[in-house]
Amino acid sequence: MHIFLLLLVILTGGTEKKADYAFHAQIEKKLSAPKTNLSSRADAEAIPILMYHSISRNRHGKLFVSPEVFYQQMEHLNHAGYHTITFKDLLHWKTGEALPDKPVLITFDDGYLDNYKVAYPILKAFQMKATIFVTSDFIGSPNHLNWSQIREMEQSGFIEIGAHTRHHVELTKSKKLQRVDEVLGGKRRLEKGLGHPVIAFAYPSGKYNQNVVQVVKRAGFEFAVTTKPGYAAKRQGYLTLHRVRIGGEQSVAEFIRKIP
Repeated sequence: MHIFLLLLVILTGGTEKKADYAFHAQIEKKLSAPKTNLSSRADAEAIPILMYHSISRNRHGKLFVSPEVFYQQMEHLNHAGYHTITFKDLLHWKTGEALPDKPVLITFDDGYLDNYKVAYPILKAFQMKATIFVTSDFIGSPNHLNWSQIREMEQSGFIEIGAHTRHHVELTKSKKLQRVDEVLGGKRRLEKGLGHPVIAFAYPSGKYNQNVVQVVKRAGFEFAVTTKPGYAAKRQGYLTLHRVRIGGEQSVAEFIRKIP
C-alpha cells in the first residue's frame, strides 16, 4: 500500500511520463478479479450519489480530492460491498427492475483532465463505474478532457458521460433563450460527438428553479442532479436529485461515516 501511494505522490508532483507509466502498471495489477454483481430488491429507497470535481493536489480548494484519498475512498466502497451504477442503470428505478445490492453512483462535475489521468485508472482497477458531467464547450480546452479521452473512457464501459451545459453558466440568472441554448445545445453537442442520447444532467453550481427544471425536462433528460446534500430518493423528483458532496477537506474516516 505504501509503495502504491508513493506512486500517486510522484504522479501528481512531477516527472509525468515515468510516473504515469508506473501508476497505470501498478493499479492494473492491484485488482485482477472483477467484482461479482449481486441481484437485489427492485426499488432502493435512497441511493448515495457522490459528487466529485477534480482528483488532484490543491490545498487551497475544497473541490479537489487528492489521488491518495480518492483511492482509499474507492477501496472502502469496494470492501464494503457497494456496487457502482450509472444513470443508465438507474432507469431501473423507473421500470421497477432490480438494482444491485448497495448501489452507489460516482459523479464528477466539469470534465477536468485529471478525471482521465488519475480517477479513471483507479476506477478501472476496482472495476467501478462513474458518470462525468462534461461542460460541452470546454472540451479540448486547457485542463479539460478532449474528445479522444471522452470516447476512450466511455467505450471502456466504466464511464458514462452526462451534460453540464455549454459554458457552466448559472441558469437561474439566464434569460430563457440562453437557458435553452446552454441546456439543449450542450446536450446536442455531446450526443453528436458520442453518437447516442445523453440522459443525465448536472445543474452548474447546483442552482435551479422551476423555469430551469422545465428546460431540462423539455430537453429530454431522464435525470438531473443538484448539490442539495443527502442521498437521492424518488420523492425528490428525478430532475432534482440530491448528492453527497465529497470535498478535499474531508478525511477518509468522515467519508466512511457518510457512506458506511
